Amino acid sequence: MNEIKTACLRDVIHDYIYFTLPQKDGDMSEKAVIDSPWLQRLRRINQLQAAWMVYPCATHTRFQHSLGAMHLAGNMAYRLYDSFKKAFPGEYIPPEKNYVEELFRLAGLLHDVGHGPFGHLMDEVYTWKLYGKTHEDISAKVIRENLAQLIEKIDFSPHGYFSQKIKIEDVIKFIKTPADFSGYELWEQIFCKIMMGIYSVDIIDFLLRDKYYCGTTEFGDIDIKRLLGSATITSSGFSMDKDAIPALKSFLSTRMSMFCHIYFNEKKELFQSALGRLLPDIIKMMKIGNPYENIKKYFFVDDFSLTSMLTLWSRTETGQKKELGKQWEKIAVMRDTPDKLVLSGQKSYFTFVRKEELLTEEKIVNNFRQHYNIKCPVSVNIDTLDIRLQNVFVRFNDKFILKKEDNLKSISLYDSGNDTILGEEMNKVLQDIPVKFLLWQVFVPSKYSRRVQAVIKAESDNGPDIAEAQMSLPLGPARWNEKKEKTEITNV
Repeated sequence: MNEIKTACLRDVIHDYIYFTLPQKDGDMSEKAVIDSPWLQRLRRINQLQAAWMVYPCATHTRFQHSLGAMHLAGNMAYRLYDSFKKAFPGEYIPPEKNYVEELFRLAGLLHDVGHGPFGHLMDEVYTWKLYGKTHEDISAKVIRENLAQLIEKIDFSPHGYFSQKIKIEDVIKFIKTPADFSGYELWEQIFCKIMMGIYSVDIIDFLLRDKYYCGTTEFGDIDIKRLLGSATITSSGFSMDKDAIPALKSFLSTRMSMFCHIYFNEKKELFQSALGRLLPDIIKMMKIGNPYENIKKYFFVDDFSLTSMLTLWSRTETGQKKELGKQWEKIAVMRDTPDKLVLSGQKSYFTFVRKEELLTEEKIVNNFRQHYNIKCPVSVNIDTLDIRLQNVFVRFNDKFILKKEDNLKSISLYDSGNDTILGEEMNKVLQDIPVKFLLWQVFVPSKYSRRVQAVIKAESDNGPDIAEAQMSLPLGPARWNEKKEKTEITNV
């Protein structure tokens, strides 16, 4: 970083994060992108949606996470560049290492720029549900329409200058999850795992950051230096040194613990479910319409503006606005939700399981009503987490098979001492890490909750409760046989 002028900021996770400054008058740098209105807007978007209602310190923002992702993505791309050229000497990769570094720094910085209030909840109950768009689609549009004129003028990274012009679509390619890799160069397909792989820089940063701000240091450890330092590219694609297996297992276990106790926390889910019912009506009253088509209006919708506006509605408005404001205050201030949790259960799957085998809301509701003879309204929330593929470790014998059959969440295991790629039999070392985790929760209206809980307690005292019965698969008409070819897991 001696040749390029940079500034740095202090960060609770990475200590120091550097970003580039103009080198001379008229230069465009990362500082201009960071200071842009759309990036600064992320200061007003909470990273953890409604988790602050359960973990009071979890008020960190998407802005902090975006800076952390920029820092890690650039470092990883810079490290992997030389190993790609060594592994695939005849394959195309941009000739300038600094260009590739900057491409990924920008991808990390901008990957969440399209998020709205309550993050993924906004996608779930409004943007995707009504318009078939996600924050990734909105991020791509924001970059094209509002940030392109800044990004395309950048011609240096923290390590030095480059001559190749940055194209907006090349940045977006590493932000928006691809349906497949058609249209991707081999290097792009492999480098995608920096942002979207099994231990992507996005996941690593948000796990470390969320764990810190929630105060949940007991939920495992992530050896970031070993995970990122052991990453390399071999003739089998994105690879990890075998000595990093303990770090990978620790990472996967930590991720599962955090989803179980933070992201799927039953109280957080209760608050979020209640807010999710209000959010579509709130956005409609704000006359935003389709966020993808109304980017200028959408810019002003964030967690801070929305919560301030709802407080104002409850005190100064009439009709539906006043009612929405009152309901919001009842949930967010008085912490009183219209539903109460009465029963929950969870299950870890250690082998591949088809979607048809998983619990459904209908099945849980039917079993719940039959077992406890409950007639009041019942709602169910099901959360699932894909922790890993059944075959995380793969080996490709040539680049054509690699190009055709690689998966974003798979990696190759490399023995650097013997300069060999280990076989898929090494997946046995992960057999104690679940493939999938499922958690289900049953809610009833608050006015019925005490009576329902009394019935559940009485039944539980007299015999096994439904929580055990619900998890005794199969619940469908037949159990799929994983040994049959049609149910065998693939990495395609």
